[in-house]
Amino acid sequence: MKLKFLLSVVTLFFLQLVSVNQVKAQAVDSTKVKAATDTVVAKAPKPKKLEKLKELPDPQNAGWKADKNFGDKLFAQGSLYNGLHYYEAALAKNPKETNLYQQMADGNFTLRDYRTANKYYKLIVDMDSAKHSNWLALYKYALTEKMLGNYEKAKLLFEQFNQNYKDVQELVAIRKKANIEEQGCDLGIKLRDDKTYKEIKAVHLDTNVNQPFTDYAPVLKDPKTLYFSAVISDKVILTGKREKFATFSRIYQAKKNSDSTWTQKELLRGEVNNLSYHVGNPTFTVDGKTMYYTQCLQDDNQAIKCNIYKSLLGDTGWVAGVMLDENVNAQGATNTEPCLGKNEAGDNVLYFVSDRNKDRGMDIFYAKLTGNGSFEKAREVSGDINTDGNELTPHYDFATNTLYYSSDGHVNIGGADVYKTKVSGGRWTESENLGMPVNSSVDDMYYSWNEKDGIGFVVSNRPGGYGLKSETCCDDIYQVYRYRIFLAVKGKIIDPDSNNLVTNVVVNLLDANTGNVIKSVTSKDGNYFFDIEPDKNYKISTVRDGYFTGSQLYSTVGKEKSDTANFTVSIKKMVMNKAYSLSNIYYEYDKADLLPASKIVLDTLYDILKENPTITIELSAHTDSKGEVKYNEELSQKRAESCTNYLTNEKGIAKDRIVAKGYGKSQPVAPNTNPDGSDNPEGRAKNRRTEFKILNDKKQPAMQVVPITQPQN
Repeated sequence: MKLKFLLSVVTLFFLQLVSVNQVKAQAVDSTKVKAATDTVVAKAPKPKKLEKLKELPDPQNAGWKADKNFGDKLFAQGSLYNGLHYYEAALAKNPKETNLYQQMADGNFTLRDYRTANKYYKLIVDMDSAKHSNWLALYKYALTEKMLGNYEKAKLLFEQFNQNYKDVQELVAIRKKANIEEQGCDLGIKLRDDKTYKEIKAVHLDTNVNQPFTDYAPVLKDPKTLYFSAVISDKVILTGKREKFATFSRIYQAKKNSDSTWTQKELLRGEVNNLSYHVGNPTFTVDGKTMYYTQCLQDDNQAIKCNIYKSLLGDTGWVAGVMLDENVNAQGATNTEPCLGKNEAGDNVLYFVSDRNKDRGMDIFYAKLTGNGSFEKAREVSGDINTDGNELTPHYDFATNTLYYSSDGHVNIGGADVYKTKVSGGRWTESENLGMPVNSSVDDMYYSWNEKDGIGFVVSNRPGGYGLKSETCCDDIYQVYRYRIFLAVKGKIIDPDSNNLVTNVVVNLLDANTGNVIKSVTSKDGNYFFDIEPDKNYKISTVRDGYFTGSQLYSTVGKEKSDTANFTVSIKKMVMNKAYSLSNIYYEYDKADLLPASKIVLDTLYDILKENPTITIELSAHTDSKGEVKYNEELSQKRAESCTNYLTNEKGIAKDRIVAKGYGKSQPVAPNTNPDGSDNPEGRAKNRRTEFKILNDKKQPAMQVVPITQPQN
């Protein structure tokens, strides 16, 4: 049995069709815990026919007790908006009446005003901090933090809930639910902090489609026609029998404009929008001539039962629908949200949602379509789709054979999240959460995707919609589309000594993280160009005989717009016996030990050796003229070996590719003294150096030799 509020209200969250005095609620109570339910429900009075309030007096003209009494009556009739108005007035006149906190918290929670509900649940939890007697308040307090996207705080509160009530046997099942919610908080943090590029975007549709109350069940009849359902109202509607049928859910349509916006909505032509029923949830056959939809009847006690109907397209619109038989519409149950698709066996079926499993919530069923257009007896979908929670709003995409649906029973980041599953080997795959931005910290349902047209929709009460009472009270339609960005990198390959383009160069595009070559081209004219993808780290590597390998790193992580990056890659000619100086190689004074900063410089030589795997080098160290010849030769040899050991032992370069040589003071590149015999510090600094030169290249055995000239001391 589903854990219920003490308030006897029927919510759109379960039925997906709103009556004039109903609101859509998150199922806090989405746990199906019989023992816990009995604990709460036992305190609730049995439903009875209540006196209808013909007029609502101004709360300013009454005392706080009168306001409270009016609030109680309105709550009992399901008029939560108006009831809260009187409770707020009562609290303003008598702030000490803390007993009203529970009504304020539960009422706002049911109306999905999570921010206000959070405020009152916190007050209740703080007052109960010693006794821990109100477990439901703590649980809902945690839920409201989650709905507000405060995942870290919600996670701590769920942990506190499980700790406070770990020994309460009656709450075993709800503790399990709290654990699932805690996992949802972890998932929410992960998805929220994921900064990789999201190709899917969700855009709130304007007032041509959305309005302040409830808009839902969007579906494309064809690429240019959007059908959807709505309960249109610009005010909170009063209760009472006279007003009960003031506003109904209706099916509307809008046409796509040339700029991809939608025209002003219009009521669906024909006889489907029955004056005495709530109508919604359309779905169509491929030819667009048959529509299945939901029709719901509300009784005087505000109870709603829905059934699925079939209508045909006539000359003047959709003809009056005919209710499907009991193979689909189970007697005594709500049967709603039809959707045509295929099952795991490839049969044509009608998916729909029903509460016929009495000890559970809403589950997804399907009925197989027969050759004469009727349906076989419905059965429950297989796999992990249905849970102990509520499964809602199925949608099947024929192009990708994917079933989408919403659920509050799986690990989710909000109230109800959108999931997808596909058939593999005759079975449904494990359900996958679609993540952000399709899902949010609140309720996300009615997801549909048309792969052929590259467009979809989702219904959500996330902040930013046209809320009637609060930022999360009401559902609006969001259009989902793929926003593809186009990224590229291009440039030139030049010889820095001549500044000329280098031709006939092999240019490789590599994954910088793995080193794998993604694409390789030969540039005959010295230019290159690659198309690349978002959220990747790339390396461009250039290879040509007789030249050092050139490289350039580039990352597209965080790119949100199309862009073409331009890089010039310099590659120097490779000349044997030419000394290439490694600047800023430092050692301990009078020692051969490398300082940490020196290793950073040597890493550039490591890159050269790694990118040019066929060369062998001499790595040499030099001193100035101070000191004895033998001492300087030994010190420089040790320093050269210290550099070589770092490259071979720590970086992994093969030892036979490096020859360490210490030259002492025998090969100065600058005078150690000035012409007048005085000391030349700048010259000595230049002579204290580390160099490398190429001894040979296995690809090019006959390389140019550059003779070494030595300046005089």
